[in-house]
Amino acid sequence: MTEAVSAPRKVVVVGGDAAAWLSANMILAALAPAGVTVEVVELPGQLRPADVYAALPPLEALHRLLGFDENEVLRSAKGTFSLGQSFANFSGTRPPFFHPYGSVGRDIGGLSFAQFWVKARQAGLKAEFEDFSLNAAAAKQGRFFTPTASLSAFGRFDYGYHLGAIAYVQFLKAKGLKRGATVCPARHVDARLDPHNGHIRSLVLGDGTEIGGDLFIDATGNESLLLGRALDTPFESWATWFPNDRALTFAGEPLKALPVYAQVRALAAGVLHLAPVQDATSVTHVYHSDHIKDEVALENAVAISGLRPRGGATVSPLNPGIRSAAWVGNCIGVGEAACVFNPIDNPGLHVVHLGLVHLLNLFPVDGRLDLDATEYNRITRTSYERLRNFQLCHSQLNRNFGLPYWDYLRETPVPDELAVKYALFKARGAVALYDEETFQADDWLSVFIGHGLLPDSYDPLVDQTPDDEAIGQFQAMLRYIREEVDDMSSHAAYLELHASAEFS
Repeated sequence: MTEAVSAPRKVVVVGGDAAAWLSANMILAALAPAGVTVEVVELPGQLRPADVYAALPPLEALHRLLGFDENEVLRSAKGTFSLGQSFANFSGTRPPFFHPYGSVGRDIGGLSFAQFWVKARQAGLKAEFEDFSLNAAAAKQGRFFTPTASLSAFGRFDYGYHLGAIAYVQFLKAKGLKRGATVCPARHVDARLDPHNGHIRSLVLGDGTEIGGDLFIDATGNESLLLGRALDTPFESWATWFPNDRALTFAGEPLKALPVYAQVRALAAGVLHLAPVQDATSVTHVYHSDHIKDEVALENAVAISGLRPRGGATVSPLNPGIRSAAWVGNCIGVGEAACVFNPIDNPGLHVVHLGLVHLLNLFPVDGRLDLDATEYNRITRTSYERLRNFQLCHSQLNRNFGLPYWDYLRETPVPDELAVKYALFKARGAVALYDEETFQADDWLSVFIGHGLLPDSYDPLVDQTPDDEAIGQFQAMLRYIREEVDDMSSHAAYLELHASAEFS
């Protein structure tokens, strides 16, 4: 008779930033009733005062699931809302475009609004695709709203956040400790492996303390101390598509009219990203060191943003890519320990969220981990690669001809799956959505169209709707958006009423 193998009961999380404390909160919220405990081996954080977590809309749902009060989160992290991102200078002489976190337009006769817009555009329509987005219209006027039942009848309206990173981690830590997580501060950690199966048996801290567990979560960021260093899991670089190897960051003064979106601007040899929080503006410049030196990168970031560093700037190495497996033995890497992304499109916290959701769905029911690990690695790799493909659109669809940096990015072949997406959209304006996609059809449409990729044709069923009826629908949508935005409060006023940080 085979001896029963017990399910994991103790989870050890290693790290010091949001990935570690989100892990503790999510695991305890889901599994503490089943007797699972969490100990956090807390390493020194890698965050700098200027760092901001720019979060995608799914974080709002995660906060609700964890019982976090939204206003408390924003007050604690001096956070702001984000209705999307503005992209400038990616497409030659084309004007900036807005990627809204929500739907664009409303279906007409059961067919996608985008199909009608393509037909109208070919007939001379001047209105941009984003003009039919409530998120985009509100963001451009500095207004904010929370979705209501009446708005939901018009479409899907989501929002993300910009959160002061260090303060957000402190908030998560306080919540995790309240849930029952224990914490052991450490400055150094080594893994002791089982010689029979290669699993992590325990962690040895700098003072000789030894901590055992059943599962070990590597939340150590791009250092990947357990998954990468201890278990020697290979790292697959994405430098072919994302050649930037440096990230310069500093905090500037808050912008006078508090934006409700992030700003992304293409430079001659890199990208500049501005993310506002209540008391500052985080400026990040990613670039390749072969094209530009750190001193020049700082000069450019200051000149173009119009913001001067408060407390100096920091430069960090950047190496986008993925570990060949995120779950090896009894170790699971989350966030950058498993996959490192370019900062554009704000994937950082979302990658942590994805990894933990799939871990909870596949949390071992006994001590036999191989099947769970195999499926986890399949599904997380798929998720991360499809998120990567969305990011690739910004660089590969650029129209900055004659600039070597951008010419290289545009001419580099994309993965086959993304090439199929391009071809289908170019042919008929349709978006191929696959399993494990982070972004929805309207997100892809906004980015494709915003970067200047327009379809050659449209769904012929659109022609069954008389042109005057479609025009009337267009006018009604624009009128509805205008009236709704006029009634909204400003972003700053909304925060002042609901979630203003208390400054000392």
